[in-house]
Amino acid sequence: MKKILVLFLVLLAAAMLEPRARAHVLDLVGPLGDRHRAGTAKRALERIAVDVQRAAARNGAYPEAGFDRWLKQENRNPQDPWGSLYYLELFADSFVVGSPGPDERKRTGDDVRVARRRQHSAAGLGTALQPPAAPSVRLKKVDPWSVRDSASARAQRGQ
Repeated sequence: MKKILVLFLVLLAAAMLEPRARAHVLDLVGPLGDRHRAGTAKRALERIAVDVQRAAARNGAYPEAGFDRWLKQENRNPQDPWGSLYYLELFADSFVVGSPGPDERKRTGDDVRVARRRQHSAAGLGTALQPPAAPSVRLKKVDPWSVRDSASARAQRGQ
C-alpha cells in the first residue's frame, strides 16, 4: 500500500511539472485549481505590468494595439491559465493588465487585474504616453430673443 501511495505521489508531482498535464490535474481538484490559477495569473500580471512600464519608458508609448503579439515579443505567454488572452486597458492616469478569469469574459467579477499608475512626462516621457485628448466642441451662443424675433419677422413678411 505504501508503494502505491508513493508511486501515486511521484506521478502526481511529475504531472505538475508538465503544463498540459498540470491543467488536467488542476481541473480534477476543482476550486483548489481555480485558486491556484488565480494566483498564477496574478503573478504573471505583476510581471507583465512591470514590462509594460519599462516598454513605455523605453519607447515613449504603451503597447496598445496587438497586446498579445507584444507579449510574445517580450517572451511572455499571452494566455492566462484558463486559456484566454491577457488584455491591457489604458486610462488617462493609469493602466490595467488583466485576465478574463474562469468565465473567460472581460470586465466580470472573477477577472484578475493589476493596475498601475502611468508614468508622467516629468520622468522624461513625452505626451505620447497620454491618451489623445477628446475633441473640443464649441457651442454657438444663440440669443433666444433673436431667434424669436427672426421667426416673428418671417411671419410678418408672410413666409
